[in-house]
Amino acid sequence: MMNSKLFSISVILLLTLFNGISRFSKSQTYQRITINEIFQQSGKEFYKNQCGFCHTKEELIAPDMTKIKATYLKKYTTKDAFVKAVSAFVKNPNKKNAIYRDGIENFTDMPKMPFKDAQIKSVAEYIYSATSL
Repeated sequence: MMNSKLFSISVILLLTLFNGISRFSKSQTYQRITINEIFQQSGKEFYKNQCGFCHTKEELIAPDMTKIKATYLKKYTTKDAFVKAVSAFVKNPNKKNAIYRDGIENFTDMPKMPFKDAQIKSVAEYIYSATSL
């Protein structure tokens, strides 16, 4: 069980790092970008290139972000509370901190990501304000 989780996490991280930090698409041209370029992206760009890779409706590797957002908005109604809660989960993703129960039951645990606090906050703010993800 532990080996399959480690394998899943390793595959996700490797795909994220080595495939242009983007969704799989035969028609898409992948670009090599540096770690500094990744962290300089806007919240929207970072979400699309980092989070959207797994949290997309087309290829669900992780729960659909629209459903996660709706769950967080029910509990955290202000922007500040929402951003803090989402950021806290991304910084320390585990079943104890998760509020989207379907994600816990139907997907493997989200790996801890090596993102900077400012970037996590920027993405959480984008998710809060986005009309579609």
